[in-house]
Amino acid sequence: LEYSKPQIGGGTANGYDPKMKIDGKLLSSGFIALQSEGQPVDFKNIWIKELPTPNK
Repeated sequence: LEYSKPQIGGGTANGYDPKMKIDGKLLSSGFIALQSEGQPVDFKNIWIKELPTPNK
């Protein structure tokens, strides 16, 4: 799975600061979250690999 231009937006957000949530603004940093869809799940040995920027 690869995202080329991650940006803010979509869905409903409650209790947010409108100065921080600007729909369409490109992300330059952030967090990675793991979730399950309603059932318990365990995650272990998760590795994040930074990939080189492709030359265009």
